[in-house]
Amino acid sequence: MGKYSKLGDYLKSNSSNKLTLRFTDVESILGFSLPKSAREYQAWWANNGDSHTHAVDGWLAMGWRTEVDLSNQVVVLARREHLEKTQSNEVNTSSGTADNASEFEEKARTFMSKYYSTPLYAGKHPTVLKIFDMTSDNYEIVGDAKYYTMVRGESLPPAKFAIIAEHVWLLEKTGAKHKFLIFGNDKRVPQEWLKRYGELVDGVDFFFYEIGEDKIERLNTPANKDYF
Repeated sequence: MGKYSKLGDYLKSNSSNKLTLRFTDVESILGFSLPKSAREYQAWWANNGDSHTHAVDGWLAMGWRTEVDLSNQVVVLARREHLEKTQSNEVNTSSGTADNASEFEEKARTFMSKYYSTPLYAGKHPTVLKIFDMTSDNYEIVGDAKYYTMVRGESLPPAKFAIIAEHVWLLEKTGAKHKFLIFGNDKRVPQEWLKRYGELVDGVDFFFYEIGEDKIERLNTPANKDYF
């Protein structure tokens, strides 16, 4: 539990998609005064977990992002999924990829929460500097959602393959009892990755989730097919 975890707990228990808090409200939640830098520098509120542990514990680990108004001493906090959808609508993208990926992550989290019979939240594992899409309160369950497709619908996606390998490695480092990656959109991506590198995976389950059918398939079993 970090110094700013009380803010994270507050956001975790809040059902809103967007909140506007005065700095004094934030201080009431935390139980102590914000540092001078929080009142004077926008950088203190940056959504950067690499060097800002207060951001990770305070809002990033719970899947929230901030926009600060220093002149009025107010911070606006929005769920990442809500912010992504809003930004996608503002730029009027035709593909809808951001919306689809955000919807997939949200529904996958709901499905996996039912699958493991425990609520899962976006959060940082205490032993790995990474915000995972799904973690249980006791960190025995850790997972990430990936919404990938083949390049131009046909070619292998080398950059995405590298990301999958990185996430498998990070999940293995958590030492969690249940570790998983859940994929959506194009099943060929995780299937092709497993064909090449599956034998190197140690204890990380690969799932593919069909939103429309509300069905999940485990991909890296001996029989390579397991439905739920």
